[in-house]
Amino acid sequence: MGKCKYCGQDAGLLKSKHPECAELHDNGVARLGGVLASCFERKEDFYLHAGEIESICRASYICETERNEIYCRVFDESVNRYLDDGIIDGDEERTVARFIQFSGLPQQRLNAGKSLERVVQSKVLQELLDGRIPAPRVSVSGNFPFMLSKTEHFVWFFRDVTLQMQKVRRETVGRTRGVSIRICKGVYYRTGGFRGHPVETTYMDRVGTGEVCLTDKNLYFHSPAKSLKIPFSKILSLDPYSNGLGIQKDGANDKPMFFENLDSWFCYNVISNLK
Repeated sequence: MGKCKYCGQDAGLLKSKHPECAELHDNGVARLGGVLASCFERKEDFYLHAGEIESICRASYICETERNEIYCRVFDESVNRYLDDGIIDGDEERTVARFIQFSGLPQQRLNAGKSLERVVQSKVLQELLDGRIPAPRVSVSGNFPFMLSKTEHFVWFFRDVTLQMQKVRRETVGRTRGVSIRICKGVYYRTGGFRGHPVETTYMDRVGTGEVCLTDKNLYFHSPAKSLKIPFSKILSLDPYSNGLGIQKDGANDKPMFFENLDSWFCYNVISNLK
């Protein structure tokens, strides 16, 4: 006889759960997520609902591990909703801080989906919108490969960013079939020796992976293969993507660049407001 993974009682031959226990569990997961989401939406203190949350978990067979997973999921969803209508405001920031205290989860766990990082980035953007140079809110451990000028201020730092640059590939198409024509005794010239016309195609070439530093004036990139400095004043266009940021510099010989694994939402807003 199989044991129900929820209540621990006999579930029947080759069965792992009671249908009624599974329904009770699923309803409890939905209720718990709803209580937490409502607190985020209404900016309510989570401690006011601590008893209700404990009761839901106990009655719905929600263990501590699953409860913490629900906490992280709702936290990610709520931060994204906060950001949908602009910068995180003071009340929203206080709600986030209260939830961190209430959940008891380490910040590294809550930041698995980069939500906690976006809260800090939102604070940086708010200072930019207020016309202030943002105070550094990240610390860099280990090697810092950039030499900043005395007049610029550090804003953010990214690791494991891959730089790709546009290149042109030339190839020839349209080779002939190759007919032999006799020129004189013992000498032949194949017309197939003439090649077709050249065709150019563009592609993104992987240059290297390294670090990116944002200041109030420049974007820096460093890798073993290449290092560069891009002044914001020289940027012609910015193209944010889900997995990185495309940049086109204002120069006749400058090719489009793509920085993969970069937070394009944050970088786009920083550069746009400082350019």
